[in-house]
Amino acid sequence: MKKILIAGAGVATLAMAAMPFLGVSADVIDTVQITISSSCGVNSDTESTPGTGQTFTANMVNGDTHEWEADGDGGELYVTCNDASGWNVTAQGFSNNTAGTTTMVPTGSGTAIPTGTTLNGTVSDWAFMVADGDTDATIVSAYASYAQVPSAATRVAYKSGTAVSEGLIYTGYKVGVSPTQQADTYTGMVKYVVSAGVGS
Repeated sequence: MKKILIAGAGVATLAMAAMPFLGVSADVIDTVQITISSSCGVNSDTESTPGTGQTFTANMVNGDTHEWEADGDGGELYVTCNDASGWNVTAQGFSNNTAGTTTMVPTGSGTAIPTGTTLNGTVSDWAFMVADGDTDATIVSAYASYAQVPSAATRVAYKSGTAVSEGLIYTGYKVGVSPTQQADTYTGMVKYVVSAGVGS
C-alpha cells in the first residue's frame, strides 16, 4: 500500500527527484473501521487498494483484537521536501472528520471506542504507531510503539534537511474489542500532516 504525500514514488527506489513539489505542506487522512459481529463468526480482513487516504477494515467479535502492522499491512507515507531545514510529520485524531476527535465513532447506537493501549480484548480501545522505512527519518520515541491517538497535532517523525530530503514512514494500527462492546460499525481516523521545518 502506498500514500502519495507530496509526489509520486517508486516503491523500490523512492526516486522522486523528477517529480513536482506541490508546496510546503500536505496531508492525508487514514481511516480505521471495524464492524463487530452480533454473533460468533470468523474474523476476516479486507485490504484497501493503494491510494491517498487508505481505509483499513476488519470484521471482529467481542474479546477480539486486530492489527494492521507498520511495515506490513498498515499504511505508508512517502515524503519528499526541498526545504533545507527538513520536514516534520504530525498526527492528530480526526474521527468524524473533526480535528481532535480520537474515539472510534459508532455508526449506530454503540458506545464510542476510546484511544488506549491495553489492546488485548479485555477493554475496547485503539492505538497507532509509526516506523521508519530505512530512510534515516527520526521517529519520536513515544510513537515507535502503540500509543494513544493525540487530540492535538503532534510531531511523530522528522528528518533534518539537505537540499532535498526524502522519507518513507510506515503507519500501524491496532484495535481491541471488549466482551461487552455493542454490535455496530466503528470508525476512527488519523490525520497526518507533512510540513517543512524540523520544529518540535
